[in-house]
Order: sequence, then structure tokens, then C-alpha cells
Amino acid sequence: MSSDEAPKPPQYAPPNIGSNPPKYKYNTTLPVPWWFNPSSVSAFHSLPLKSTDVILSSGVKMGTTWMNKILISLLHEFDNNGNLIPEAVQQRGEIPNRLGQTYPEATHPTRNEYEEDSLGIFKRMTNGREELKSIFGDFVLEDLVEQPHPRIFSTHLFGREYLPSGLFDDDDNEGKDECKREGTGKLIIVIRNLKDAMCSLHNFRGLPQDGWFGNEHGPGTFARYTMMNGECPNAIGSAFEWIKESNDAVMSIGNKRALVVYYESLILDFGRQLQRINDFLELGTLSDAKAQAIEETCALQSMQNAEGGARYKYTTRKGGIGKWSQSP
Repeated sequence: MSSDEAPKPPQYAPPNIGSNPPKYKYNTTLPVPWWFNPSSVSAFHSLPLKSTDVILSSGVKMGTTWMNKILISLLHEFDNNGNLIPEAVQQRGEIPNRLGQTYPEATHPTRNEYEEDSLGIFKRMTNGREELKSIFGDFVLEDLVEQPHPRIFSTHLFGREYLPSGLFDDDDNEGKDECKREGTGKLIIVIRNLKDAMCSLHNFRGLPQDGWFGNEHGPGTFARYTMMNGECPNAIGSAFEWIKESNDAVMSIGNKRALVVYYESLILDFGRQLQRINDFLELGTLSDAKAQAIEETCALQSMQNAEGGARYKYTTRKGGIGKWSQSP
């Protein structure tokens, strides 16, 4: 920039969106985005699971979009020769998660309820119906339930309280072997260095009104992000508490059905982490051709330049490791 060129003014996120804390809460305690649908959250929690189901749970700005793309590529879109499966490509627009993640908590339970919108979800946002469709696609929870197997459910929901109860053994019947229900399905947790996640959130869809360290609009990103004990006002609450509850879930389920993937490990050695995920899902031998094709299609530049209605091109940012060191 030349010395006589004025610096660009900061771009701020709209109120209640992106880097700004939302004004809505679930069960009066958990801060949630404007599109959060409590009816679908309740239905998702009680959803009967199949042994082949994959629940992807990741924290806010910790790699949800990336991991969703990896799982779709691995489970549905590439054959062992590293070629795209034509039928899978043709169906991308018709199936949730294929062109970008579709959160259960961001859907209406049924198409009728979507049309009626009795909870007034769409009224919370200007052009709410179109805005929701641009982020998560034109889907409802029924579409997620009816997607081809193995089903993928990508979500920011976490822990026993919010994830499908069928993931976990039914402890209520402990000591009654004839009635005890064993958990099923598989859980993949994605976590990231919280300092980088905080910086990514700070820039999400623009800067927050209260800046880094606070002003008349609020306490600022740093103070908000480090609040605990139910005080964090950010969407989905405290990242620290999210990790604690996710850790408890992994410990409860066990390593045969729960896998933790670190965002940084994916960046540093994508091939090795892809192999871990493949083995965890018991998919058999991962060919070099398939692994290479998935690594190429899941590269940041490939996702940002994706065509054909891909929604993830709008939610991928810079990625990287250690960006927090460049912040104030």
C-alpha cells in the first residue's frame, strides 16, 4: 500500500452472527446461533443409530467443514482407483453434507415444519430462509435420517447431554443385563489449538463489535473466549467446557467407537491421519490412489475454488497453525 493510500476500514460481522455472540439460548443456558432449532436437537438426541453411523462433533472453528469433506470423500465419493464415483457426484445436490455440512441443529424436523416455521426461526434473520439454505442446503432432519449409509452427522453439539443417546451404553439399566442397551455408531471428535480457534472465530464473517479487548459493546473476544462456568456468551458456549464434555464422551464410549483427530495433525501429516480415520471406520485397505485423490480434493485451495454449488467454499478460511501469534 502506498504512503498516500488510506487503510481499509475494518469489516464488522453483523450483530448476533459470526464473531459476535448470539442473543439466543437453548434451555436457558447454552448460547446458540440464530438458526438453532430445539425441536431438531431433541429429535437428534433420541435418534436410533445404526452401527455404521458416523457422528462428527467438532468445536466452533476447529475444522468441521474440512473433516466433513474428508469423510464424504472417504465414505462415498472416491473408488480405490482414486476416481470420483459418477453416481455420487450426480447426487451431491440431493443429499445432505455432500456440498457442505448440514448440522442437525440447523434443520427443521420435517419438510412441513420447515414450510410452516412455527418456531419463527426464519424471522430471526433478514431473508432467514434463503440465508439458512445458503449455509446448510435445502434439507430437513428427515433428509439427514434418510441419507445413504453409512450416514454422516456433522455437528457442534457435544457430550452426553446433546449427542444421540444411542452412542452411549444405557447406564440406567446397570446391573440388569437383560435390559441393558449397548451404545452403537462411531464418534469422531475434531479439536484444535484453542488459541488458533479463538483467532479464527474473531475473524469469522467480520470482526466482532467489541474488538479484541472490549469496549462499550462488550468484553471483547479474549475475555469472552476465556469465560467458563456457564458465563461464556459465544455460540455453543465455552470451548474449554466443550472439550471437557467431549473428553468425557470419548472416555465413556471407548477407543473402538470414538476417535480424536487433531486439526494440527491433519495439516502436518494428512496421509497418516487419513489412514487413522480409514482404519477406525474399518474400511479395509486404503489405496495410494484413493488417498492421494482425497488429499488433493480436500486441500484448502481446492475447497475454496470448488464449483457446482459447493457451500464449503464459503466457510473455509485460511487454516494454518500458529496464526494466534500474529494477533494482538
